[in-house]
Amino acid sequence: MGGTRREAMARSSEVVVSDQDAQVLGHIADSVRGTFKTVEDMTRAYIREAITQGIFRPGQRLNLDSIAESLGVSRMPVRASLRQLENEGLVRINHYRGATVSVLRPSEVAEIYELRIMLESYLLRLAIKALDDDLVDRLEAIVDDMENAEELTDRLERRYQLYGELYSRADRPLALAQVNNLRGAVGRYLLLQRIDEHHSHEDLIRHLRARDVASATKWLVSHLEKVSKKLQAIVARDDEMTPA
Repeated sequence: MGGTRREAMARSSEVVVSDQDAQVLGHIADSVRGTFKTVEDMTRAYIREAITQGIFRPGQRLNLDSIAESLGVSRMPVRASLRQLENEGLVRINHYRGATVSVLRPSEVAEIYELRIMLESYLLRLAIKALDDDLVDRLEAIVDDMENAEELTDRLERRYQLYGELYSRADRPLALAQVNNLRGAVGRYLLLQRIDEHHSHEDLIRHLRARDVASATKWLVSHLEKVSKKLQAIVARDDEMTPA
């Protein structure tokens, strides 16, 4: 019920875009223009990035006209993009209320991380078999940058880069796409709630350098389970604090 109450409250209030958020949306729009083969792909990337960065917040109703105007497109690719993002779990579409950014419940957070553990353990095992020292060196450099980054957004960006390069070595693009979708579904919450996933990534690098599949997998599972429990507790707390 808590998620439903939060969605109702978000719908009942007018969303005001701050000057800072408007500037970020402008940067996102600039970054996607001309980089995709279709208008629909560009529009979907714009909305997904705005959700992931927390500009479009959980429970917020999405204004099709505003999105279309920001990108200089018609409403049609916006509608098509929202349907695709609904399949990814980022958006919920109601015939009467329109499209809103999805609100995660504790049980959904738990399921997302259960799926991540299965898929990422699979990718990690395959990736380690195909590792070379040059890649491990690059991953270690990313971890060093992540440790030295002062802003959470920068650390999250380095973390996405770290796992993206590591899992790409597994050569399983479909599984990696699913992992990226799952990471995107919770990434916006990590950013909005200022949750830092820091759990000694130096240990992961050490296991990768040793090609120690068992230890690397154990580290990954423990890492994801800790973040899952923390995020579930925050989502549950938000539900309890929301008045009926």
